[in-house]
Amino acid sequence: MAAAITGTFLGSLLRPSLQYLHHVIAFIYAIEEINNSTEILPNITLGFQIYDSCTSEVIALLSTFSILSERPEPVLNFICQKRQKTVAFIGHMSSSASHTIAGITQLYRYPQVSYGALDPIFNDRVRFPAMYRTVPNEYSQFKAIIQLLTHFKWTWVGIIASDDDSNLQASEELSKQLKQSGICVTFLEKTPKPINSNEKDILRVISMIERTSARVIILYCSTESFLSLLTNLNQVPRITWITSVTLNIITDLPSETNLHEFSAFNGSLAISVSSEEMPGFQIFFSEATLGKMPGNTFIEKYWLFNHGCVNISVDSNGNQCLKEGYIKDTLMLDNKYRITYTIYMAVYALAQALHEMHSSTSLLTHLTEVSSGKIRMKLNYYLKNVHLRTSSGMAFHFDKNGNIPGMFDIINWNIYPNETITRTQVGSFLTSRVPQLLINNSNITWNPHFNQTPFSSCTIPCTYGFRTAHQRGKAPCCFDCIPCPDGEIANGTNMENCWSCPEDKWSNPNKDKCIQRTKDFLSYRCILGATLCSIASIFLVITAAVLFVFVKFRRSPIVRANNRNLSFILLVSIMLSFLCSFLFIGYPVELTCMLRQAAFGFIFTVAVSSVLGKTVTVIIAFAATKPNSTFRKWVGTRVSISLVLLFSFGELFICIIWLICSPPFVDTDSKTIPGTIIIQCNEGSFTAFYVVISYIGLLALFSFIVAFLVRKLPDRFNDAQYITFSMVVFCCVWISFIPIYLSSKGKYVVAVELFAILSSTGGLLLCIFAPKCYIILVKPELNSRKHLLKPKL
Repeated sequence: MAAAITGTFLGSLLRPSLQYLHHVIAFIYAIEEINNSTEILPNITLGFQIYDSCTSEVIALLSTFSILSERPEPVLNFICQKRQKTVAFIGHMSSSASHTIAGITQLYRYPQVSYGALDPIFNDRVRFPAMYRTVPNEYSQFKAIIQLLTHFKWTWVGIIASDDDSNLQASEELSKQLKQSGICVTFLEKTPKPINSNEKDILRVISMIERTSARVIILYCSTESFLSLLTNLNQVPRITWITSVTLNIITDLPSETNLHEFSAFNGSLAISVSSEEMPGFQIFFSEATLGKMPGNTFIEKYWLFNHGCVNISVDSNGNQCLKEGYIKDTLMLDNKYRITYTIYMAVYALAQALHEMHSSTSLLTHLTEVSSGKIRMKLNYYLKNVHLRTSSGMAFHFDKNGNIPGMFDIINWNIYPNETITRTQVGSFLTSRVPQLLINNSNITWNPHFNQTPFSSCTIPCTYGFRTAHQRGKAPCCFDCIPCPDGEIANGTNMENCWSCPEDKWSNPNKDKCIQRTKDFLSYRCILGATLCSIASIFLVITAAVLFVFVKFRRSPIVRANNRNLSFILLVSIMLSFLCSFLFIGYPVELTCMLRQAAFGFIFTVAVSSVLGKTVTVIIAFAATKPNSTFRKWVGTRVSISLVLLFSFGELFICIIWLICSPPFVDTDSKTIPGTIIIQCNEGSFTAFYVVISYIGLLALFSFIVAFLVRKLPDRFNDAQYITFSMVVFCCVWISFIPIYLSSKGKYVVAVELFAILSSTGGLLLCIFAPKCYIILVKPELNSRKHLLKPKL
């Protein structure tokens, strides 16, 4: 019994080519291989009809009607034979012709298997319920192109498409998807149809190619449009071309004819359907074209148009044909086939579906009794579920839309001066694999104009440390490079935004990574901290020495004058004030933060209260010398000690309330100084802090006023002048402290306060006790009661 499969093939308007002949012979080879097989359709013979569409949708449509009506002169919409043997169609390679044929075949539910149509329109199972393809659909190719451009960081590309519905729609859809992926299309130009083109239209396209700043152009062209473009590229532009699957017929071109014209496409990349081996086909092809397939119209036309004879034996004059050119072309054909193999698999897919259908229903055994319509409907069901393996062992099946999984090879092709052409597979794309795109960069030979991977971007990429800023009025890929601000980084190229560093880190000078912030506090190791520590230590030693002198000479008149006990209290409080300085130096901890301000405030209050007590003592002492003075009963230490206790406990009460309600704590500040994290003591309540300082200031101001009023009393009995001067120093220091403290940052805030403490405390020590120590140690003769009571002249 016999079942018929019809094939429609792409032919050239110029002349029959070896590539197209390859496709026809592959179709015949697959059918003969199946007919000779005992595993597929045993005892069933597949028949076939082949029609050449000559790259014309009109001829393809007429051929379809001829097949359906089974007459050379087609009868439209009429089947002349009652028992039609045709059960399926194979073809076409182009999407436009496939669409034209499907407009008829799908009405009758004929299975149609295209071996080259990528147009996504065929995914519509309502309009094309019986349409299948042995090549992936266009969307898979879009993904391959986008990932290829992304791999080489090409973001500025052009697209040239031939002026036909299939390629124009595909190129426009590709343009949309490129933009969604962040790749800019600088132009989308269409080439005119060869039969309608004029020189002006072609020159317009050539001018666009020569003027563009894009170094990568994607071709979505028919074969004829490509060849028309090729012949007009007189100068070799600095362009890397990416060709779509629609130009597989060109990328597999074996002929050396006009190879110099292809030099413009040297080093380009081609998206191609995956290649497979067809064991035994090359021998079959050679035998068929060298005379073992007599009567084959396609073979005879090839010989006649290309070599001037109807076969290998004789030419039109009876002379033997020269076959060197044919042999050279044949040898240059690769043993791995692309479009040829998709035709081969189309035949096998139909045969396998027929085999499974026959095994289940035996419809083919009763072909003369069963309507072809029933067979077609059944065949569609089995085609949807067909599973077989390619020669390389890869699983082959149709998905719910009649497509095969997205599989492509990336081909790098080069034409050399010695008139040889190479097609090197440099990568592959498979949608079911992760990663989907695999590329071997080292295998790629770029156009001689490029000494490295071509660069194709609207602007130079922004390096690390810079972000992109879109140029107004230009494409999204055109941008300026703006440095990241302090505290932010860009650790990649062409980053749209800079990333903020974590709170404890800061950007390095290059703004490409975050580094640990410098910790800032008044350390013993820094010069400032060490200097203040040394000053405090020196003053501490001096105070201890003064205290030792006063204790040793405690019975001397000068020590006993102006209340000896207050002098001891004042010296101890001054010594403790210097010791408090060490609480301000070093890494802040909770304990030092809580103690330093409260301890300093209380101790300094004791010191100032002691000074005030000494001033009051002077007033009482001189008032008591007057006859009948009521101040005689206040002479002694009771009043001065009471004043010290009263004022000191007032400060102590404030400090206790402060520590209970809002105590100081360790805090960090990363905002004030760029790149620095300040480790500091947060005062908890600045109100309480300023109340403490204000209390000391008011006490010092009161002491200054009192001392100033009694400054003219007899010098030898009076500390008032020294106290007045010490209070002037104290008030000047702390008045200047406030604005400097408020304007300082980081460790200098602590340093300013510490300097104020040391200065004011040192002022008290030197102004009050230095004159007395001078008399005790240097002028002991003046340290006598007689001298002290001697009136001043």
